[in-house]
Amino acid sequence: MNGLKVARPVVAALFIAAFLSACGSSNSSGHGASSSDVSHSAAGTPHNGGTLTIGSNEEPDTLNPLTTQLVTSDSVLSAVMEGLIDYNSNDHIIYRLATTYHVSKDGLTYTWYLRHGVKFQDGEPFNARVVVDNWKAIMNPKIGAYSQQGWNKITKITTPNNYTVVMHTKVRYAPFAYYVGSTYESPPSAFSSPKHNAQVFGRHPIGTGPYTFVKWVSGQNIELKKNPNYWGNKPHINIINYKIVPNDNTQIVQLKTHDIQMIPYLSAIRYNDAKSVSGVVMVTKPSLSWYHLDLKNISLLEDTKVRVALAYATPVAEIVQRIFHGLAVEDPTDFPPASPYYDPHVTPYPYSLSKASAMLKADGFKKGSNGILQKNGAQLNIQYWIPSGDQETSEVQQIVTASWKQIGVGVTDHQEDIKSIWGPNGYQFTHAMTAGGYSWFNSNDPDDSFYWNSSQIPKTPTGSGGDAPEYFHKYPWQSQIDMLTNEGVATIQPSRRKVIYWKIQQLLHKEEPVLFMYSEKNIYAAPKNMIGFDPSAYNNLMWNVQNWEFTK
Repeated sequence: MNGLKVARPVVAALFIAAFLSACGSSNSSGHGASSSDVSHSAAGTPHNGGTLTIGSNEEPDTLNPLTTQLVTSDSVLSAVMEGLIDYNSNDHIIYRLATTYHVSKDGLTYTWYLRHGVKFQDGEPFNARVVVDNWKAIMNPKIGAYSQQGWNKITKITTPNNYTVVMHTKVRYAPFAYYVGSTYESPPSAFSSPKHNAQVFGRHPIGTGPYTFVKWVSGQNIELKKNPNYWGNKPHINIINYKIVPNDNTQIVQLKTHDIQMIPYLSAIRYNDAKSVSGVVMVTKPSLSWYHLDLKNISLLEDTKVRVALAYATPVAEIVQRIFHGLAVEDPTDFPPASPYYDPHVTPYPYSLSKASAMLKADGFKKGSNGILQKNGAQLNIQYWIPSGDQETSEVQQIVTASWKQIGVGVTDHQEDIKSIWGPNGYQFTHAMTAGGYSWFNSNDPDDSFYWNSSQIPKTPTGSGGDAPEYFHKYPWQSQIDMLTNEGVATIQPSRRKVIYWKIQQLLHKEEPVLFMYSEKNIYAAPKNMIGFDPSAYNNLMWNVQNWEFTK
């Protein structure tokens, strides 16, 4: 599964657990889960030691938690780094580097009480000063944090002592505790180097987690070893080898030969292949991922009628049936059906090439001598970009391209390695009309402003914000979506937030700024002889990795 993410790659949320737990009871179990959280059991006697090799068809662009946007990066970082809080597989808060927190009655002040005696893997102590340094780094434009959600609401931080942090905010922001609390905390040394972004920390992350980074051999693997000085429950498995296997067919071959033992976020088309491998158990989980085609808001794609016509010309139902076989569902907005905020009244545009053609003809398009639609001298030529190495995504691209060409859209298919395609020279920042296929992953407590609010339009290709389709031009309805997304995060009451997010979905469906397509299930192939593995919709791959253990 090729995918970007928002904050953490968490999916299928219930609601604003962070805010409610802050005002009431909470789970302070530390890093890990109880045995009742385990997704499957393995026969035999548990034992310490061993090496687990995880196969991924994506390589991180960087292991700098502030600048990466990739699920695969967070999969690695979730073993090495921690935030103040996290969430277990039931969407209950787990306290990591904080032991608890308190929210003032007016919702504008958050007081965090930090865990004592925690050290980073380089020996530096974790304390209140570290939290302040991380806030400054996230807000520093020279570092270029991809997201400043929550942190940009802070007006002042005070530290009454080494283990208390008081954050003063300017507005009520419903998902504040989630976004700020789940941000990975970097040590002071991470910000002392002018090369922080990539050359230093991004290639050698340092955290407080149960595993320590050892090495990263580009194009081959990332090695982690258990942290003997970890403050929480000590991990069982000695080595985690995160192996880069660019082709998903090769992943299955290596699963059969035991060169890898686990495949996270497996493509649906490989489900049956992996299921047939002896010694493997398949785990599927619902997802709040939403796969879509970014449409850069430029030239002919600035026209809503063109975007909606493309939606009619995109055979999403066929794709879900032919490729996913029940492991995905059509999704007409950025809130998948698994979300409590999903509006059931919004239905997908039905596939109709005749409807798409009629819309474009009424909008003034005619086919030129080469068969390509054109209007006012401009041809409807679209570059269609996807990350390379994923056959599932490639098959989707083939189906969509063939369909668009039938109505006269000029489409050229492009596949590029993930580091390049999402980099500063990627398709989103060229002056061509483009479509880009990938998934965003919503958070436990959604903030739709990251995708659509004008404050989230990157000022530069390396700037913060998730609204890259508007890099060149804003939407004519920008003030409306700004108002709704701002209202959504300022509203605490769940029922009132739901009304707002329904309005957002209805507006998005009307304007179709991107082509909303489907939501995939998360699929994992895991070793049968390992207990403790408990992936969920609410957290990262290795959220409880110190509980993973092989059996004999």
